[in-house]
Amino acid sequence: MKKQEKIDILQRGIDEKQMCRCYFSYDDNYCYYYPNRVNDRFFLGQEEDDFLLDGYCIRKLSQLKKVELREDKCGEINRLLGVTDQIADPGIDISSWQSIFQDLMERGYYIILEDENNGQLEIGRITKVLKDRIYFLSFDADGVWAEANEEFIIRYGQITTVRWETRYVERWRQYLEGELTVGN
Repeated sequence: MKKQEKIDILQRGIDEKQMCRCYFSYDDNYCYYYPNRVNDRFFLGQEEDDFLLDGYCIRKLSQLKKVELREDKCGEINRLLGVTDQIADPGIDISSWQSIFQDLMERGYYIILEDENNGQLEIGRITKVLKDRIYFLSFDADGVWAEANEEFIIRYGQITTVRWETRYVERWRQYLEGELTVGN
């Protein structure tokens, strides 16, 4: 697909609050998104998973092989369930990686960074944003933060996907910040 064709379909999804089926160069499967923003480098959307929105995601437009509007019964069910009423642009500046990460850091989000080309995933928070890289402090599968002197550098070229406010990352945030109690 040509770049402008992808942009036009994503923009139509934004304008009409329609779900898009997205295929990426590094994955044989597809994902569903309600797009929030698109430009010639990135798109930002809310991932749809079994009639629920699951946080926000930014991906590179260049790695989007194909996109199509999903005009079927699932979209109708999402409208009936009020899922489409939950679509909201988070106001992240997607003009560059630097602007994306600056906004995410300033808002204090816990994020997931993925390099799907190499099967790598990190979860944590940004500590510093530079022109071509970020400094990142992560925690492990037991919820133990790396020491402050163990923050590491992630170059923008290594990143395929950025996620935040997903159910997974929000549960970790609640646990790590002591907000998680019985019944949450």
